[in-house]
Amino acid sequence: MKPAKTNREIIAPENWSDLPMGDWLAMEIQHKLDEWCPFMFGYHFLKLGTLSSQLSCTASTIRHQCAIASQGASLGINADIAELPIRSGSIDACLLAHTLDFSKDPHQILREVERVLTPDGWIIISGFNPYSLVGLGRLLPHLRRRLPWSARMFSPERVLDWLHLLGFEVVHLDGFAYSAFSRRSRIHCLRENTARRCGHRFASTYILAARKRTIPLTRIQEAAWLRRPVMVGGMARLKNPTCTNHKESA
Repeated sequence: MKPAKTNREIIAPENWSDLPMGDWLAMEIQHKLDEWCPFMFGYHFLKLGTLSSQLSCTASTIRHQCAIASQGASLGINADIAELPIRSGSIDACLLAHTLDFSKDPHQILREVERVLTPDGWIIISGFNPYSLVGLGRLLPHLRRRLPWSARMFSPERVLDWLHLLGFEVVHLDGFAYSAFSRRSRIHCLRENTARRCGHRFASTYILAARKRTIPLTRIQEAAWLRRPVMVGGMARLKNPTCTNHKESA
């Protein structure tokens, strides 16, 4: 397994239209967001990455929504997403739409997300599955430098392991887009409906929702029998030192 951190140059899309079938892919992810956003409550919603900033989360009751990325349009904060300039425990939900696929250090990004999220805060992640038709395209040399095959493509199982180590509880995992993203054919919809029965394992794109779980450091109440004194009066008596000295002198 290749390490998650890399120093190589990564070709990242600036818009969904830069990806083959990108408009359709954004529409599918938007449909998933419309299903899960109503379950998210709080005050602050953070979108990490350029692609995330172009999606709508208005179905959530969280009104203050801000996008952050190193470059792009319609950003609320222009900064490195691996070093978020945000106070710890102040964000209620985060969206990472294919953000990990085009990052040099996905571990650091997830650590920062865990830091800024409130207890029971939400995180939604979408990404390309390497064990799919789009993942097989990376085996072709002439496609490795083109989108979306230039993406790093971390498997959903690997991302789940990272989230579990950070204390997240995954509440939903789904897959869609069972094509190679080369072009949209006439039988695309038929193929999608048929392949969905196989689950997310071989889907080209997956989306998951997880919540940050924090174990409170509360003091364990002492059991009643532990509060009882170890020595009870009458169990043992000390000798009278006066009597002892008298016997020795005799």
